[in-house]
Amino acid sequence: MKKILLFIISLIFVFSSCIKIIPKAEDTNFSDLTQDQKELLIRLIATGYNKGGNYKFDELKNLASTTDYDDRILNNYKYFIGITDVMPTKTIELKTIPNDDERIKEYIKSIINKFKDNGEYNNNSDDNFFIDAFNEYIPVNPLRKDRDFSYLNPKIKNNFMNEDELINRVYNLIYRDYNNNYIFKKWYDKYFGEDFLSSIKIYAKFLVDMAYTYTHSNAELNRINYTNSELYPEKISLNHIPVELLLSIMYQESKFFPASFKAEIKTDDENIEYIDSVSFGLTHTLIDSDYLYISKNYNDIGNNKFEPYNFSMISWYYLYGANPFNNPTGEETYFSDWDLITIRGSILYSTIYLDMLYQKLIKYIK
Repeated sequence: MKKILLFIISLIFVFSSCIKIIPKAEDTNFSDLTQDQKELLIRLIATGYNKGGNYKFDELKNLASTTDYDDRILNNYKYFIGITDVMPTKTIELKTIPNDDERIKEYIKSIINKFKDNGEYNNNSDDNFFIDAFNEYIPVNPLRKDRDFSYLNPKIKNNFMNEDELINRVYNLIYRDYNNNYIFKKWYDKYFGEDFLSSIKIYAKFLVDMAYTYTHSNAELNRINYTNSELYPEKISLNHIPVELLLSIMYQESKFFPASFKAEIKTDDENIEYIDSVSFGLTHTLIDSDYLYISKNYNDIGNNKFEPYNFSMISWYYLYGANPFNNPTGEETYFSDWDLITIRGSILYSTIYLDMLYQKLIKYIK
């Protein structure tokens, strides 16, 4: 009997030693960190957002010391929390926007037109024409409709403690950039031409309230598919991310213009350039350009290979997306590139990614 008992105990030990335990991030509030800890964490998160989240802690520290993206995000953050009143450095007046492509612009414009009051997809119209162009519930155009994603469209929160201060700071940036013909104005002219944007304050309030809503949401997203990567926690908590950090990313990536984009150019084996991927929306989430419907019409948009960039990886692990590692047809299931044009979708994907980085890095900061 003792031999049988010892045999069972040894089996339990062997099997338990083979189980991979993924450590959960400690539920540390950002507000509990010292200012120095906050600044280090912001630098590392920003570097991961810009360069990729798979780097180790020390590698991200080294990258942060050799690039200036984290400096800009930290300066933005200090502006939004009120440490400084010096507005983030303006973008130089450019005649053309880098990595712009007229075909992608027209593609996005066609999506925006579908979101407007007279469009077939509009389900959340707003009296403000500019907000109305990007104010859709997500997912906007799901291929499958057997899941309820209402929890990802929370009711907008307002009247919070520092709302007016944040609105004024966002307004001042957009007002400056619009009236001085900086990048926001360049993008605006591309999509809306001579239609004057007279409601910057209304848009600033909508943007701040929407960012606050998601970063103060109780929504938690369980990881759906297994991975042993440290970058993908078992549970995403959107409220880990301070609203000021999200606004800092939004301004740096898009200057607060929801339909901005950046085409990433690569060269194939025959030394021919093509658009490999596109950074979309307010927060410039990276998506393989093969997912764009127009890729079927142009040989230099995509390469007929659906690569697992941020959009498809986040979808796969947290939003019931198609398998990015085995997706020869480009199936998108529920969420698509259209969602990244919406304010809600762009904020959601960015906040998920920021929390992935937050949970990976916070344990090294304490």
